[in-house]
Amino acid sequence: MKICIWCSKNENHVTFKKLAHTIPQSLGGKLICVNVCDSCNEFFGRKEHGLPAVEIALKEVLNTSKYLLLSQHKDIILGRFKSEYFNFNYKNNSRTFKFKMGYKLRPNFQREFGRRFRRGIYKVFLEERERQVGDAHDDRFNFMREFSRYNLNDYPVYVQVPKFKAVFYNTEDLLLPQIRFTDYSDEVDKEFRFYSYPLMGHSFVIPTSNQFMNERLDAYTKHLRATDDSFGTQLMPINNIEQLDFRFNYMNGK
Repeated sequence: MKICIWCSKNENHVTFKKLAHTIPQSLGGKLICVNVCDSCNEFFGRKEHGLPAVEIALKEVLNTSKYLLLSQHKDIILGRFKSEYFNFNYKNNSRTFKFKMGYKLRPNFQREFGRRFRRGIYKVFLEERERQVGDAHDDRFNFMREFSRYNLNDYPVYVQVPKFKAVFYNTEDLLLPQIRFTDYSDEVDKEFRFYSYPLMGHSFVIPTSNQFMNERLDAYTKHLRATDDSFGTQLMPINNIEQLDFRFNYMNGK
């Protein structure tokens, strides 16, 4: 029997008719988590108080990164860039990027946009965790459910700060995005209760438990330095969405 990983209701109480993409279709996601009910699936695409839905916040930012990277490949034909908040023109070897009226640099907007984005990062993790590993109902993930689905409390998302003026990415993962759980990531998770995953040219880091989070963060950061992690040894918390360099300004020394 299907049981939703978000609300814990089963098929006797909710329906599971719609396809729940772990990564938004608008980002190219095609992978499905079967244990997400229709109500919770619809929630992540629903706008709240004039601000973007959780999935829209994720899509708007990461789709910009995706198009910036793919537009450098002349052999890839890109569809029209669609966005509620940004204009991106990449024709004739020229790339111009502008904000639309709906995107604001005011602190309140930036903070709320960042919060919805963080909730989306946890949403991707937990649905992919269920799809690949099948243990998303574990109690240690309850804090993710509370934050991502019910907007309760607040939990961090970090991005690894690149060591060099270079973006590490796999073109196939831009076109068909996915995250991977490996033996190595399982070892790191068990030791530090942190997980990192690359997505659209960024490497995101999240805690997988809310117990002793600060102490474990210190230990995990030391681990990154000790292993000289290729994605970066420094972690930047994403509070306001502009703290994520989704336009890759660091490549131009900005």
